[in-house]
Amino acid sequence: MWKLDRLGRNLHHLVNTVHDLTARGVGLKVLTGQGAAIDTTTAAGKLVFGIFAALAEFERELISERTVAGLASTRARGRVREGIPRAT
Repeated sequence: MWKLDRLGRNLHHLVNTVHDLTARGVGLKVLTGQGAAIDTTTAAGKLVFGIFAALAEFERELISERTVAGLASTRARGRVREGIPRAT
């Protein structure tokens, strides 16, 4: 692959794509750009993608927690999203 950013729309998509490729027996080697040393056919490359996967999961959890907190805060102020009935 020419650059890592060409493979996925975001970190989560990138990690899933690489996981799918690995399941098919396909290795990934980044040829240029930042992260040029990434090669999933090596132990170090697998480690880097393991770290990426952990970061992607962490990011998803933070977004979910912030969304839940924001909705709770909005409800506490008595505001409800338009078009969605308030649960009683």
